[in-house]
Amino acid sequence: MPRSFFDVFRRPANQPAADATDKSAADRAAAHSGDNSASADTERRRTIHAIVSGRVQGVGFRWSCMEEGERLGLVGEVRNLDDGDVEVFAQGPADDVARMIAWLYHGPRWANVASVHVTDLRPGSLRHRAFVMGN
Repeated sequence: MPRSFFDVFRRPANQPAADATDKSAADRAAAHSGDNSASADTERRRTIHAIVSGRVQGVGFRWSCMEEGERLGLVGEVRNLDDGDVEVFAQGPADDVARMIAWLYHGPRWANVASVHVTDLRPGSLRHRAFVMGN
């Protein structure tokens, strides 16, 4: 019998729903062992604020930046500023954020990036769930 798209969201009738308060054995073991995986994860993450100057408005910069952020698995926001610059907030694994910064220096085909000013923020400070385009 062929499966439909919605079958992946259905729980078999004989399988109980997972209780959010029920921890797995691995979670309980990590809690008792003093594992600092949450702090280690934060150390490997990077959060940046970037201002990109040049011919970066009206050339698809925000759209391309959003696609690049999604491709890299980052969360954050890109938006136009009134002075003609573009503002980018990005958060994710440090290597992928570095790839995004490298991308910002050239942008899409029609852009002409004059400068990129990057400021590191506290890791994990963004509360976005996806990479979105503002204004």
